[in-house]
Order: sequence, then structure tokens, then C-alpha cells
Amino acid sequence: MRFTYSSGQRPLEGFTIKRGIGKGGFGEVYFAISDGGKEVALKLVRGDDQVELRGVAQCLNLKHPNLVALFDLRTDARGDHWVVMEYVASEPLNVVLARHPQGLARDLAREWFLGLARAVGYLHDHGIVHRDLKPANIFIENGTVKVCDYGLSKSISTSQRTAQTQSVGTVHYMAPEISTGNYNKQIDTYAAGVILYEMVTGHVPFDGESAGEVLMKHLTSPPDLSKVPAEWKAIVTKALSKNPAHRYATMADMARDVEEVGQEKVVLLEGPGGVPLKAEQAPVGRGVGQAVEVPGKQGPILTALPAVSTREQITELTGSMALVVLFAGLASGLWAALGQLGPMRSVSLFFLTVAASWAILVPAKFWTERRGDSWSRRAVLFVLGGLVGMLALWLEGYVPGSSEAYVAGGTLQKVFPDRILNEASYFTYYALGFFALRWWRMTARRRTHRFSFAPILAAGFWGVVLLLLVCPQSWPGAAVLVLTAAVVQLVSPWEPPPPPTPRRLRLHYA
Repeated sequence: MRFTYSSGQRPLEGFTIKRGIGKGGFGEVYFAISDGGKEVALKLVRGDDQVELRGVAQCLNLKHPNLVALFDLRTDARGDHWVVMEYVASEPLNVVLARHPQGLARDLAREWFLGLARAVGYLHDHGIVHRDLKPANIFIENGTVKVCDYGLSKSISTSQRTAQTQSVGTVHYMAPEISTGNYNKQIDTYAAGVILYEMVTGHVPFDGESAGEVLMKHLTSPPDLSKVPAEWKAIVTKALSKNPAHRYATMADMARDVEEVGQEKVVLLEGPGGVPLKAEQAPVGRGVGQAVEVPGKQGPILTALPAVSTREQITELTGSMALVVLFAGLASGLWAALGQLGPMRSVSLFFLTVAASWAILVPAKFWTERRGDSWSRRAVLFVLGGLVGMLALWLEGYVPGSSEAYVAGGTLQKVFPDRILNEASYFTYYALGFFALRWWRMTARRRTHRFSFAPILAAGFWGVVLLLLVCPQSWPGAAVLVLTAAVVQLVSPWEPPPPPTPRRLRLHYA
């Protein structure tokens, strides 16, 4: 790429050019150093369009963290016009998108867009239409999105691959009404919709072999939304409406919808005595939600777990239940080897672990909101635990409704002198074991750790205590509780929780 000026030249008094950065229909951009040592970008504006120069001058006093700062508009000895502006030492969004042909992750796309929306909304509030929004004009520096080339939008390259030009903007991001010459800030909303479409799919909604073909598609063709994730479709559809009146009235309105994508309803904790706690009072990492940084809001808020469809829940549950069989077999086999248990007792331990794990996983899968120590959940687990206890009694050889049991040789003997007492003790042991522990936290999608020994130790503690107090003859009870606490953690889906401390969200990309 050949530039008019080379390193070391001083076409503009007070600045020394170090290297060329880019070229386009507008002219050339250089990285330069002022005589005072400040790094700046110098934009050489080709032509003498006074309307555009007045547009730049109008923007010189604008200050916003998401706008590339314009410092001055200067004229050199040859009569060429230069814009002295902030130098952003980072890649533009189009380079980032080139590395992500399938589109950006949801959170990353949202943060890029929110920075863009804040910048463009500020321009609109000051009566300025950008007119050339495109990924090449959007950068990120130290976690802050910055938009450039506002106030200077005529004669910009119209194609991502060619050097064709049009009067306003870039054809891939050009609103239909621009062809009529009668447009307002809604063309920026349309361009922002195209950029959002590109961020979530990896390609622009309208493409073609020529600028005319692309423009015609903008005028007549509806965008193909088949590759747009469902959560974005309504936003993209509204932003890309052919009729400007049907688009978002302001960038702030669009930003609010984008901000809500992937964000769940705020859930408040209950403090002592059932008194609701405000989000900032809620203890981080405990209770119903997790503290997350929400763009545009001060401090963390508590959010519920991400919504998962019923179909996904059933698929996950089926997979988890299958894995239970595998892990229960390995765990009971290892336990039997260490404890020198006989084959029948090993089989009994296996079946009880599988049954206990399933009894926990099935209801926990549909408890999608965590609301502390719910008594209704404990009641459900109490009943399920009691049923597991009756299974344990049956595996011991007990015949329901009888005081007899099968013993060696397959004969019945009266080994349970008090039938009702034994039934009650087995039922109570497992029911209380299920009741005492917060099993749903071991299966929670956003539990603090993928696997933790703390629940296992708690299960062992309660298993031994209940064994001594309730049902001494239920020999495998403690082992079942311990193995179940380990297995349900291993088979349950897990997502790392959001960072627990409030901090500014920074964007990172590959």
C-alpha cells in the first residue's frame, strides 16, 4: 500500500509521520507524533468538500468515552485538510469478525454493540448522523469500544472487497432510503442492525457481485433470518425494517433490547425473617443467584440461572441418568473392593446408589430457580428418600407386608421380629438423609465448583449420625448417601459462575 508521505516527513507543522495506517475514498490515515510527544492519528482529507469539513468542525468539541476524540482540523502549506484525532492502537471490528466466520459469542456481540450504541446515541443527541457505520470504523481499546469517522462520511469505500464508492456510507450497511436522498438518523439504526446481524452470524444480510446488486437487495429483499439466533431475531428484524418509521426510535431503545438478551430477571434474596434484600445487600455467591456485572448499570445484580428449554432439560436429564449407572457401577465396585463386601451387598449398593441419584436428579432438573432452603423441595426429597429406603429394605430380602425375609438357601425365615418398626426405620433413615442435605445445590448448573468434597463430607456425617440414631441395621445407608453426593455432582451439567466481585466488563477475543 503506497502512501503520499513516508516516515519522518512533516507535511503538517507540529507533527512527524511515523507510518501509514490506511487508505480509502476519504484519503489517507497516518500514525504520527506531535512535537510534544503525543501519539495521534492524522487523516488527510482528499478533496475540498466544505460541507464535510464543516461536519468535522461541528464534532471537534464532542467528548464521549466511546468516540474516537477529534482534536483539531488543520490545513497544510499545500492547502490539504488534515483531521488530528486520537490514535487507537487496536484492531477494528471487521478484523475480529474475520477470525470468527460463524459470528461472535452472545456476550461479546452484546458488549460490542452496547459500546457502539452509546457512541451513536450521543451523536444523535447532538444532532449528528454518523452516516458510515461499519465494522471497520469500530475499535476496542483497553476494554472500551470506540467509534470513529463521524462527521466525515462521504466518499467511503462501498464494498468489503472493492474500491467502489458511493455518496454516503458503505453499501453493505446502507439504509434503503439513502437512495432517495431523504434520510435522517434512522440510517444509523439500520446500519447498526446490519452490524449486529453480522456479529451474530458472521456475514452481512445482503451481498452481491456489485454495489448495485447489494443496493437493490437493501431496497427490495427481506433479510434472511434463518441463521440469526432466536434471541436476536426480533431486534434484527425491527432494526432492518425497510420503513424507517418501523425501526427503533432511538439507539437507546435498541440498546435496551440488546442488553436484555441473555440477561434474566432480577431475583431478590430473603434476609432474616423473610425481609427482602436489595441486590447490593445480597451476599455474593450465596442464595438464589450470582452477582454479575450488567453493562450500563452500577455494581452487580443477582440474576437467575439461564433459561434452558424443556427439550434441552430432558436431553440433559437422560444423559445424566445414563452416566449415573456408569459412575455408580465404578463407585460401588471400588467401595466393595475397599470394604471387602460380598457380591450381593455390592449389587445392593449399586442399585441403591442409582435409585438415590435418579431420585435427586429428576426433580432437581426442573427446579430451575434456586430460592434458598425451600421447604417444599425438602418435603419432596423426604418422600423420595423414604421410597429409596423401602427399596433398601426389599434388597435386604424383606418381603413387603411380612415379617419374614429370604435368607441363605432361598428360604423364608422370621428375621424381622417387628415388621412395622423396621419399615419405619428404613423409610425414616433415607427420608431424613434426603431431607437434611441441600441436594439441589449439588446439581445446580452454576454451582460454585464443578465437583466439591464438602457435600460428600456432609453426606457422610449425616449418614453416620442417622445410622446410629434411626436405623442401625441399615448398613449401606451411609455409603449410599456418600456415593450419591459424589455421583450427582459428576453427572450434572455445570457452567462457571460469573465473577463474584463488581468490576468493569472488558472484552476479550481470540
